[in-house]
This record gives sequence, structure tokens and C-alpha cells, in this order.
Amino acid sequence: MTSSSLALMRSWPASALAVWAAARDAGRCSADDVLHTLHDYAQVHELDPGGGILDLLATVSGAAHMAVRLPAAGDAAGLPPSEVTKAAMSVGEVILVDDRDLGAAGPTYPIALIPMGTRERCRWQAMRYDAEIAVDQLLSDAPLGEVEYDLKAAVAEAATVIADLSGARRRSPADLRDALAARTEFNRIDLPAHDNPRVDRVLAAAAQIDAIITLAGSGTLGDSGSQLATADTNLMRLSDLARRARQAAVNTLIAEYRRAATG
Repeated sequence: MTSSSLALMRSWPASALAVWAAARDAGRCSADDVLHTLHDYAQVHELDPGGGILDLLATVSGAAHMAVRLPAAGDAAGLPPSEVTKAAMSVGEVILVDDRDLGAAGPTYPIALIPMGTRERCRWQAMRYDAEIAVDQLLSDAPLGEVEYDLKAAVAEAATVIADLSGARRRSPADLRDALAARTEFNRIDLPAHDNPRVDRVLAAAAQIDAIITLAGSGTLGDSGSQLATADTNLMRLSDLARRARQAAVNTLIAEYRRAATG
């Protein structure tokens, strides 16, 4: 992504919105804090069909349940086959909203909120599933302790990718650090106040892995096609791990806020 005025949004706007909305329901932040976070991603937010940023906030506020899914090719992240899932997969991120009253239980036909746009304008497509989904059950991803353990090895492995690419050796260590830091920041998710430092560590590691993968895949770290082809399988595996780790961390935090809001 470029740094021009038409650059795409920072990564993971749906994850950020879901976490901040859950924190607001739990009394850990204000509605203005949620709106401020959204403006960090795009100047204007629209709810499609027919709504603005306040309608978007209302959609994710006070719902019975809410979860984030990060579907990708070959892994629908627990979402049923449908046009809604296809749209979510094209973006790689979706918020599932069980818009029944608090206390409702069991499967439902949730609303899917899918962000599409640029730093100037983000349009959140609202689509309702015609298949039942137990949204509350989707908050139970892999335990974060297990995820963090896997990520520690993955960060070291991803760093090895840089060392093995000839282009990286032709770049100065300072240039590599600057490029990695900028891309990691782009992948970072700002979080409201919370009490789970493991969430921070997991999200930071996932952002760093994604940054390395993006730079390697773009040719920033190397220009040898054979090298990149050799690394491709490992890069895909690491990308999948980072995606699942981010999903688990975000949903863990949502679940903790939800317990505080309803408990």
C-alpha cells in the first residue's frame, strides 16, 4: 500500500471496530472513542445500505453477541458457504453481529459487516446470512497461550526469510529496520484499555510476521524469483498462522469485554 492520499486503509478496521464497540458496551471507553478510532482508518464511514457512521456504531452496540472472522482462500474461518462469505473472503475480515437482545442464546441469522474502501471513504457493507450461525461459539478460538508459543517460533522463522533473500543482503540493516517498522505499524490494531497483556503480545507478533511476509512478497527484500518461489510455501504457512492468531486475540478480548458488560 502506498502513502498517498488515495492509499488503502490501515489493516484490520473491522477488528478495531469490533473491539472498541465491545469495550464501549463494557463501559471501558466512550462512543467518541470508538468514532475517533474509526477516523484513524478513514475520514468518512458509510453503512451500506443507507446509513452513516452513527448507524454503523448503533449496529455494533448492545448486540447479543459479536465476533470477528478473518476468512482466507482455503479457510472460511467457520463461515458457511454463501455470497456473504464470498464477500467477506474478498476483504479478509468481517464482523458478525447477532442483533438480538442481550441474553439471547443459540444460532441466529447474523449481520455481516464488511469494510471496503480507502483512507478517504470506507463503506461498510451490511449483509444478513440466510444460514444460522452460533456467533457466541465463534469467540472460542485457539487458546492464546498456545497461539503465543507458536508465534515465538514463527517470528524467528519469518526473520530467517529476510536473511535468505539476496535482495535483503543488498539493503542496509537500517533500511530493513525502517521498512519493517513502517509495515508493522500499518498492521497494528489500536486497542482500548484492557487487562490481558498476552493479547498485546500476540497481536504485535502477528503484525510483525505479516510485515515481513508483505515486504518479502513485494520484492522489497529480494528480487530473485527462484528464492521467492522457494519461500512461498513457508510464507503462506506463516501468514495463515498470523491470521489465526490475530483472530484468536481479537475474539478473546471481545469475549472479556462481553463478560464485563453482561456480568
